[in-house]
Amino acid sequence: MPLWTRPVSLATLDAIGVNSASEFFGIRYTAFGKDWIEATIPLDERTRNANGTLHPGALGILAETIGSVAASLCIDTSHQVGLGQILHINHPVSITSGPILARASPVLILADSHLWNISMKDLNGANESVARLTVVILERSVQ
Repeated sequence: MPLWTRPVSLATLDAIGVNSASEFFGIRYTAFGKDWIEATIPLDERTRNANGTLHPGALGILAETIGSVAASLCIDTSHQVGLGQILHINHPVSITSGPILARASPVLILADSHLWNISMKDLNGANESVARLTVVILERSVQ
């Protein structure tokens, strides 16, 4: 059974990031399944360190973005909001070429919180970074 609470397409995923950090940093969704989504981030002038490698913060932006979007697909966004609460990320190597492909998949989905695993690889499939994102699910306040 799919995890998503509404229809998903690559176009709707990319539309979520319009006029946001996601769009600015060039994050693009590439694939999805019934309980996972994938996106890429380029290694270019927006994401490069002064030494030419991928800035580790760009991977944090990628992980937070893809994990938060995945969490939002699991809830009723008319009544609830998901907020990234804890991001733990390991950067074991310096990344010298891109793009980097990230896949978010659920570890645990509860009514009030989610735990997402985000694996990040180069286009050859080599592991570059791994992250865990905790997302708290809150009821939207009535205005």
